[in-house]
Order: sequence, then structure tokens, then C-alpha cells
Amino acid sequence: MIRFALIVASTLGFVLTAALGNLMTPLLRAFRVQQEENEPPTMGGLCLMVGTLAAVGVGWTAACVAQPELLGTESLLTTRLLIALFGALCFGVVGLADDVVRLRHRSPLGLRRPVRLALEAASGTLVLALLALLTDGRRVQEQAARLGPLAPVVWLAILVALAESARTADGMDGTVCGCAFIAMLGLMTTMTLLGWFPLGVLPAALAGALMAFLLWNFYPAKLRPGAVGCQFLAGALGCVPLSVGWPGLTLPLALPYWLEGGMVVLQIIVWKASGGRRQLFGTAPLHRWLEKRGFDPVNIFYIFGVLAMLGLALTLQAARAS
Repeated sequence: MIRFALIVASTLGFVLTAALGNLMTPLLRAFRVQQEENEPPTMGGLCLMVGTLAAVGVGWTAACVAQPELLGTESLLTTRLLIALFGALCFGVVGLADDVVRLRHRSPLGLRRPVRLALEAASGTLVLALLALLTDGRRVQEQAARLGPLAPVVWLAILVALAESARTADGMDGTVCGCAFIAMLGLMTTMTLLGWFPLGVLPAALAGALMAFLLWNFYPAKLRPGAVGCQFLAGALGCVPLSVGWPGLTLPLALPYWLEGGMVVLQIIVWKASGGRRQLFGTAPLHRWLEKRGFDPVNIFYIFGVLAMLGLALTLQAARAS
């Protein structure tokens, strides 16, 4: 019956997101500010958020109706699912604020960096606090024992860094959503291997929503996710593994985003260390570097897809070895 719930969640995620994309594309186009006429509207990530939220609700309800024991299990499956979804939505709201600032105040950079980082850190802290208060956290405690008292700080840093890395990848048609689609499929498989199969409802719903959104976002894009979509996807990639006590899975799963954000960080470090006289790369992040070398958007999409598949293989290997 859980398999049926996953099918329901993914199908509903696809249908709702496709319908919302059809509705929101002309609406968002009407609110564009200082964009060229041929530029696709942004903030399409709202479609992902709404579609995923509804699909998860229906899918989990179907699973619990068929198997009421899911509500009373000692693993607190419903609580973990809600915390993961809440965390993803919190990061999505930060991205929404970033997009709104760009539109209302005509600031191409969005929120100021300290403000954005503070909001992301607050979202991650809230997720960690809810997991500590509302779940037994045995698996999390085991990993915390290895890292010592710095474990919450490390996990918070991972969530914030992932959000910033995904935000950096925005702008290349299909890249963010395509990589997230592969990661969600891998997350469903990994959770099955680790014994958390019922919670696959969330990545299943998001995978269906991403498949529909790629109809609008693949090159040439008619709608882009914006910061709201990038942050929401980063929140899901970070909070779902964390909610089941396997935060380390985020590292290989989000490999393409780490390469994007890491390239920017290295560029900034070398630039500042040399007093502004040297650049490590001709340009950053990775998709801009590939563009400069003559790769078209479709080929860049395929390159990032290969990187996502590599991250998926590493994740499955880690799950099997545990």
C-alpha cells in the first residue's frame, strides 16, 4: 500500500505542478521588473512548493488510511515527515523573500547577504531544534557522538551552504531542477535501503513535481524556479536525510550544487588572498565556466545530469555499506 501512496504522491505532484505552471507563467510574466522581453519569468518555484505540499498531504493520508499503524509507530514517521517538509518550506520562504526584494526594490542581488544567511541559519536551527524535541534522535545521537559537540554546528553549516550553492546555480535552464529530480529518485531508493520506505512520499511527490516543472524549465525555459525554487529544493535535499538521522547523505546527493558553490568560494578566496590581482578560474560558478568554453545550455544540462548520477551512485554505495 505504501507503493500505491508513492504513486499517488508522484502523480499528483506532476499534475498539480503542470497545472500551476500553466496558470502562473502568464501571471508572473505580468509582474516582471526590468527584464528583457524574451527573458522567462522567475519565481516558478512557487509551483513546486504548492504542488509538492498538496501531493505529500494526499499521498501520506492515503498511506495512513491503508496502514493506520504508521501514525502510532515508535519511529514517529508522521513527525519526521512534517519536520522535513516544514524545513524545506522554511528555506523556500527565505528564497521567496529574496525574489520579492528583487522585484519590489529593483535590486538584482536580492536580500543582503548577512540578512539572507541569518534567515537560512534560523531555518536550519529551527529544523534541528524540532528534531531534537520531537523525535528520539537515536541515529542522530550516534552521529553526533562521532562529531562531538560541534555536530549541530556542522549540520547547520551544511544546510546553509547547500542553500547558497543551489541559489548560485539558478539561471541555467533546467539545471537546478534536473539535478534535484535525479537526487529525489536516489533519495527514495536510499530511504528504502535504510528502512524508511514510508517517508519516500516526500521525495516521490517532489520528483513528480520536478518532472512537470521541467516541461516549463528545460531549454528554452518559459519559467525559472528563482531563489524560492532553488532554496526549497535545497531545503528538501538537506532536511529529508536529516529527519531520518542520515545528514551525511546530503553531501553526495547534492554533488552538482557543491561544485557550483565550491567553485565560487574558491574564486573569492583566491581573489581576496591575492589582493584582487588573481583569479583561480576565468569565471564562476561551474555552469558559467562551461558556457565560456562553448558548451550550450542543453549540453550543460547533460553534464550536470551526469554529475547528479555520480552523486546518486555514491549515495547508494554509502547506504549499502551502512
